[in-house]
Amino acid sequence: MITPETWFTLYSLAKRGALHKAITLTTRELGDTLGISQQTASRRITECVEMGLIDRSHTASGMMIQLTEIGKNELSYVLKELEIAFIPPEDEIVIKGILVEGIGEGAYYVEAYADRFQRSLGFKPFLGTLNVKINNEESRRAVSKMKHTPPLIVSGFTDEGRTFGDVICYRVKVNSKMEGAVVIAQRTHHSPNILEIIAPFNIREKLKVKNDDEIILTIVPLHLAT
Repeated sequence: MITPETWFTLYSLAKRGALHKAITLTTRELGDTLGISQQTASRRITECVEMGLIDRSHTASGMMIQLTEIGKNELSYVLKELEIAFIPPEDEIVIKGILVEGIGEGAYYVEAYADRFQRSLGFKPFLGTLNVKINNEESRRAVSKMKHTPPLIVSGFTDEGRTFGDVICYRVKVNSKMEGAVVIAQRTHHSPNILEIIAPFNIREKLKVKNDDEIILTIVPLHLAT
């Protein structure tokens, strides 16, 4: 189990540069940074090595330390949790982005899942997706918060030997006017900054929006969804 002391040790190492490269460090220096004894600092380092959070080698001038992928993932988890904590819980989750051109695969996948989307979301989706690019830090935090709310899961299936994975859905209002859903597939070619939206109608035509227009997505909690 990762303890807060371990997270703070990783944080201190990351601040010294160990997130991106191996750094030279003594247990006395780490102890001074953390406000603990040299013996306790040495124990912290050993525990991190045993948990696979850091790589360590010894040199004449001290230790060479670098965070492993597991260690980086632990810090990334803490970062996401803090981002969510900074958003007041009583606030609506509102995500802003700009409309961008898709890569042409949306219609195929929406058609494949159409019946399942209709059963789970209550509407038959237009055969295509709206692609919204998230381009500001506030909305990135809102996306993180959205992903920590209960989703609707559209189960995967196999068709003619091809496997279609589960799709995670979040109900939204698009520009406060049209119902829709953010859909996140297990397999996607999109950047993490791109959200795909499905709706009962062609959103571009219905809302008269075009590339580079601002799109506002307001998350509809499951207990409020109809």
